[in-house]
Amino acid sequence: MKSIKAILVMIIWTALSLAGLYYLGALDNYRNPLWIIPIGIALLGIHMINMYLYFALAGKAPYEW
Repeated sequence: MKSIKAILVMIIWTALSLAGLYYLGALDNYRNPLWIIPIGIALLGIHMINMYLYFALAGKAPYEW
């Protein structure tokens, strides 16, 4: 059950983050050399925060078989 809650939190975080990138114009400017690095760092940060959220919320529960 903890895994499901963690995945739901990750989905909410990812949706909000991608909506923020959309409103900042990242989808319109992804070919602009000045936007490539910040967009990449933002996507990497979103992924790292997703991993943190999952392991912080689910703990060791997913590994207890």
